Amino acid sequence: MQTKIAKFTFSVPEGHAQAGEKLEKSFEYTVCDNDAEAMTVIADKKWSIVGMTNDILKANARSNAYQAALLPYRPSEVSQDDIKERMIRDYIRLGVSEDTARKQVEALLAASNY
Repeated sequence: MQTKIAKFTFSVPEGHAQAGEKLEKSFEYTVCDNDAEAMTVIADKKWSIVGMTNDILKANARSNAYQAALLPYRPSEVSQDDIKERMIRDYIRLGVSEDTARKQVEALLAASNY
């Protein structure tokens, strides 16, 4: 097994003399090099493979749900004008005339307060 060192940063909470100050701390952790070492750690700690797997599956599902929930609130990297033009092109691909497509998109965006 190997011992590694990593770092994390955090901001001191309000109410403390150093409030808002960013601090960096380091910590040590071990890394298993093979399955035998991992199984030894699991046995020594009396961990369950099923429990560990379920914890990881839950954490991954939570992370995915969190990212999906934030997605509508993130600013788009595509400008509103580009999005509008893409919408018009999609209408045209569906067989709608360009004039009608532009009017439809304009009406939709006006109704949505854009």
